[in-house]
Amino acid sequence: MAMFGLIVSGRLVSTNWEQISPTNVVSEIVDADSVNHIVIFLTGAIPFPDDMGGAVYFAWPQPGGGETMWQLLGSISNNKPSAIFRISRLKQSDENLNITNSF
Repeated sequence: MAMFGLIVSGRLVSTNWEQISPTNVVSEIVDADSVNHIVIFLTGAIPFPDDMGGAVYFAWPQPGGGETMWQLLGSISNNKPSAIFRISRLKQSDENLNITNSF
């Protein structure tokens, strides 16, 4: 059972996450250019350890396969098990800034 869920308005809930390290998972949003907001939430199947939470980052694919530019959206925790994040303006700011966040 998945720990996290992802909602894009007008689409089915996604719990498909790829584990890329012991503490990081990623999920692809198909046709992300048409998405304004996403919701990330805990499914309730697996809680965070006490006094822990998770940071939520977002990245657009880089043209030519360049280095991924991660942008911090916010966080979720057992006390705040869901959050809505606006991503529609991130691509524009990603193109204007040369900031790399590595997690």
